[in-house]
Amino acid sequence: MGNIHIPLHSNIRAHRRTKRDERGMILVSALIITTVLMMVGFTLISAVAGQYSLANDNVYADNAILTAEAGIEQSIEQLNQSDSFAGYTSAQTLFNNSTQGYGVFTSTVTNNTDNSNAKTIVAKGSIYYYGQTTNPVSSRTVRVTVVGTQSSGYSVFTGPGGLILSGSGAITNSPVYVNGTITMSGASSIGTQSQPLTVDAGNIACPSGGGSGWPQLCTSSQPISMAQSTRIYGSVCATGQTSTGPNNNIQSGNGGSGLEIGCTAPSVSEPTYDRTAQINAVTTTASSTNSAYDCTQWNSTNGFSRTWPANLELTGNVNIASSCNLTLTGDVYITGNLTIGGAAKIGVANTDANGNPITTRPVIIVDGTINVAGSGSMIANSSGTGAEFISFKSANPCTTATPTNYCNTISGTDLYNSQSQTTVTVGGGAASLAGFVFDAYWGEIDVTGSGNVGAALGQTVNMSGSGTVTFGTKVGAGAQTWTISSYQIIPNSS
Repeated sequence: MGNIHIPLHSNIRAHRRTKRDERGMILVSALIITTVLMMVGFTLISAVAGQYSLANDNVYADNAILTAEAGIEQSIEQLNQSDSFAGYTSAQTLFNNSTQGYGVFTSTVTNNTDNSNAKTIVAKGSIYYYGQTTNPVSSRTVRVTVVGTQSSGYSVFTGPGGLILSGSGAITNSPVYVNGTITMSGASSIGTQSQPLTVDAGNIACPSGGGSGWPQLCTSSQPISMAQSTRIYGSVCATGQTSTGPNNNIQSGNGGSGLEIGCTAPSVSEPTYDRTAQINAVTTTASSTNSAYDCTQWNSTNGFSRTWPANLELTGNVNIASSCNLTLTGDVYITGNLTIGGAAKIGVANTDANGNPITTRPVIIVDGTINVAGSGSMIANSSGTGAEFISFKSANPCTTATPTNYCNTISGTDLYNSQSQTTVTVGGGAASLAGFVFDAYWGEIDVTGSGNVGAALGQTVNMSGSGTVTFGTKVGAGAQTWTISSYQIIPNSS
């Protein structure tokens, strides 16, 4: 058999066809891969765009809630200026910039028909694109119930130890009565230009070294001492006071009369309390670590929540801290110290064991010291009733062996020594303690925080904080101090 000869040009044509086929396959594969990659890319772009849009929607919704909450806060501030405030009927601008957009709120304030001490505030927050005022991107509505609390008489009251103000501490809202003297330093102030207060100082703080006859009226000194940058705005009656301060520090403000030369401060007796009667009324006695009353202990039934019955006695030191949620229904006697801290919440029940509304302030008397700190809050009930905390600790070496006589009567040198002993401390951040009264019965109360406090009483009241403390019942023309008792975001608001 002879060899078969394949022409060279046939081999070349076959080779070229093979190359073209391979290039065609590569091109098809490239097109398929490119198409797939483009589809994946479009999918990713769509997903990212969707997530971005969702994130934006969430931001707008969150901003709408924050704007509504700002409307609530502003409405409460105005309500504390005047009980008749009915809300912001026209839109109030919270922010207007290219980063956040345009945020506005409106609000309404209405009286609750079932409780004259409560009002309902409804605020709506709306967010628009920057530069637009129609068709909001997101709107949310928040509704709260606020309760008004009030205290009779003076909300800042001292014995002969007097009132000491330092730092940039300020008192607003409340008449001030001082049996002794007023000492002001730093940039501290009482009242404001627009909201002057009534201030009385009795100058009953002599002799300076104490003694059996202490305290008596000082006849050779003035009761008010002020540094250059301090201020008192209001109507000031101070026995023996002739100086308005080194920089005309005592001023009238809008509506006050300034320093009333020759005025004798009215005689006002210090508030008294029958400790013996409360101890004799005790019906339940337990250790402070008893899990039925110790809210720092978790239990499967109530968690960290506890309700203290009326006429309760707790022996030893009591700690209300962490996530405690305590409800008071009546008077309590504590034989040791009382510490309130963490994020603890203390409230007064709306009704007693018989279903009757609680309108009389429960009293917690403490043989030791009282220390309030942390970021917790104390909430009055729906009738506006708070609670009163009294420390009976003093420098007098009395014991609990005869509780009916324990520190019930102190005078002269014992009272002089006790006035500078800190027995009540109210500190922490911006306190929400409206309607709650703190009394250093024989000693000194130190107020080191800021916020709302019902009243501060003591032989000496020392305010050394850096913020404003709003005491008592009136802010401007308002008759009560209003605080939030319930909060709700209204669903499906747009």
